[in-house]
Amino acid sequence: MIRDAKYKKGDIIYRQDEEASEVFFVKYGTVHLYIDYKTDESKLISIVPEGKVFGELGVIEGKPRTMTSVAAEETIVTIVDKESFPSYIEKYPNKLLVVMESLSSRIRAQSHKLAKACKVVADYTEEKETKGSVDKALMEEMKILAAENRKAKR
Repeated sequence: MIRDAKYKKGDIIYRQDEEASEVFFVKYGTVHLYIDYKTDESKLISIVPEGKVFGELGVIEGKPRTMTSVAAEETIVTIVDKESFPSYIEKYPNKLLVVMESLSSRIRAQSHKLAKACKVVADYTEEKETKGSVDKALMEEMKILAAENRKAKR
């Protein structure tokens, strides 16, 4: 089924850990994506503006939602269920580019994080080997990476 839905500011569109059975295209407004929404660990992960897509990863993978989506303002989305997704893309091929752009952006962000982590580890190893100890600033970077990694595993 394909339908439009309107959300008021603060409305939850879907919750973290729910079954992913729909993809959402933002027609109007903005959506915020949070990990651990409304907890002490809550973190805004992404802002989805008009013309973009969210919720596609869970549908493509067939896995539960990794985040909670919240309307940041009055928002209208087109909701496409998993069964209708192929025919929707066939009818609106430009939407496939929107999905691909979203996935590409996520891969690029993860690649950047991985490259940063590799550099910090390489710097740590080099300092440890050449100086016998590690600079305080570098140790702080290692701690930040470790904390980010622990949070990502949740």
